[in-house]
Amino acid sequence: MWWRSLFNILWFTLAYPVSLLLAVAVGYLVAEVNYRRRSRVWKPSGIENALITIFGLLLSFTLLSSNNLLRERTTLIHQSSEAMAELYRESQLLPATEPAVRHLLLQFLALELAEHQANPVHDPAHARQLENLYRQGWQQLRNSTQAAAPTPDELRRLLPALDKLSAATSRLHYSYQEGTPPTIIALLLISSWAIGVLVGFTNNAQETRHYFVPLLFVVISALTVQAIRDLDNPDLGLIRPNYGNLRDLQRLMAHPPTPPRATP
Repeated sequence: MWWRSLFNILWFTLAYPVSLLLAVAVGYLVAEVNYRRRSRVWKPSGIENALITIFGLLLSFTLLSSNNLLRERTTLIHQSSEAMAELYRESQLLPATEPAVRHLLLQFLALELAEHQANPVHDPAHARQLENLYRQGWQQLRNSTQAAAPTPDELRRLLPALDKLSAATSRLHYSYQEGTPPTIIALLLISSWAIGVLVGFTNNAQETRHYFVPLLFVVISALTVQAIRDLDNPDLGLIRPNYGNLRDLQRLMAHPPTPPRATP
């Protein structure tokens, strides 16, 4: 839903960094009321650094998991491209199937590249459109009335590549629905707010106040969580899978190279 994507953008880009600043301010306020105004001295217990380290490990592992999802999507894109190239090469060995396969693949590429443009309006019917395209293309091949219609044996030669393409496309679309579980995101948010309060408290409870460390904590936490959400939303984020091989394949099939003329 577009409103959910808009909420994620507004929350993680604007509201979340502000909430981190508020958490640090709460820590400063607690230290001000309970220690500075009462002239009490706070002695570190040694557990503070361990808590911050645990939060850093949680951030790093979550970021690594999201990056692995990006790599998986890129691999599935390459598998789709390889399956399309294989299907196209097989059709070139079967002249009766080449025009229909080429038309099918060009339609497929147009649908895929239009669906995965930067900041698109997501079409929930995209999977059904691809399914109908596969069905119509296969029926066109099977029910051809041309004189040089493909035989059943020729059609069977196209099935492995067509199955690979369908499987890779289906897995790619499901991978776009995968991301960091909401429980992990909630744990990141709660942990970052808690560590923000701790950072503000420890900096204000000391004799000398430090403002650079809390500011650095806010910047690093906000950017890291934003990167995680960016990786989880490849259609909307700045970190997106590379579709260059599909575009190259589209140009190649739209304008196939002219075979060289035979010399007399």
